[in-house]
Amino acid sequence: MQSIWRFDPTSLKLFIAACELGSIARAADKENMVASAVSKRIAELEDAVGTALFYRHKKGITATPAGQCLLKHATRVVDDLLQMSAQLSDFAQGQRGHIRIGANRSSIIQFLPHDLRAFRTAHPAIEIELEEQTSEEAVASVLGNRHDVGIGTGLLDAAAQGLEVHDYHADELVLVVPMGHPLSRHRVIAFCDSLSFSHIALHKDSPLYRTLEQAARNGSQAINYEVHVKSFDAVCRMVQANLGIAVIPRKAVSHADGPGLVSIRLSDNWASRRFHLISRPTPYQSAACRTLLQFLRAQLPGQGHAD
Repeated sequence: MQSIWRFDPTSLKLFIAACELGSIARAADKENMVASAVSKRIAELEDAVGTALFYRHKKGITATPAGQCLLKHATRVVDDLLQMSAQLSDFAQGQRGHIRIGANRSSIIQFLPHDLRAFRTAHPAIEIELEEQTSEEAVASVLGNRHDVGIGTGLLDAAAQGLEVHDYHADELVLVVPMGHPLSRHRVIAFCDSLSFSHIALHKDSPLYRTLEQAARNGSQAINYEVHVKSFDAVCRMVQANLGIAVIPRKAVSHADGPGLVSIRLSDNWASRRFHLISRPTPYQSAACRTLLQFLRAQLPGQGHAD
């Protein structure tokens, strides 16, 4: 017996058709080939096997014991190839795949839970791997091919580094104070007008921390931080304990298990933030990545909803 690698899928498919139809001519008609080409393919299979695969008689052909053995295995091989082709087609069409996302904390708290749940419902065969990062880290990880999609605030400059940038959601930063605080009666306030009170700070690597520091410097003031924490939920707990006031996204304000909090709108322009989706250019994206980006962009108000 010669090398099994001579059993190419086309020859196996023709062999199966000849077995099922009992005729090389009918198998050729079914596969839109000339009978001589089918006969040649079957002769090559017999040469590879080293024995006859068909009994030939006036009414057609029937499989020999060797042919019946080959038919059993050939049917399994062709079925597996068809299944493989169908599954790979799902990957090519963006219905299956694996997507790595690096996203900042604000997007994870506010938008991504709802959007990713909806995406997984619509595309259950696409796996999502999500890692919390700062906005700057998200840019670096997409550039370094460690993530397929990055999500953060103020990422328009990523376009100059060769990345695609698309608008995502927007949010609003507010000043959070405990109920009864001297500022709690304000509906709107400038950030610098809050700096006579102690603030609760997120960790120093946070883009929000740097934004607030810059805003204070622009007003020739300084922020008095007494407590540094690592999550918005912890910020709210510290404010509830009357250990300071804080600036956080409106949707991140938590009122659970403690006295009420008051959210005050900030008049500063930087308090309105735009989130962006970043990725490598379209030719370098997987089909699953393109499916996700299209879906997330469709979640924006006024853009409709993805199917």
